[in-house]
Amino acid sequence: MSATQGAMAGTRDANAPRGRTRWGVVTAILSLPAPAVGAFLLMMAVRVLVS
Repeated sequence: MSATQGAMAGTRDANAPRGRTRWGVVTAILSLPAPAVGAFLLMMAVRVLVS
């Protein structure tokens, strides 16, 4: 029985993703424009308040 558990653990390790996972890539892509969007919203707020 311990041999079966060892084989399963080995298979699980072999299928482990390397580097960034799919959700890591999605998060990185979505977080790139966040500062630009924040700066745009800030400029629009200043423009509305000043005019």
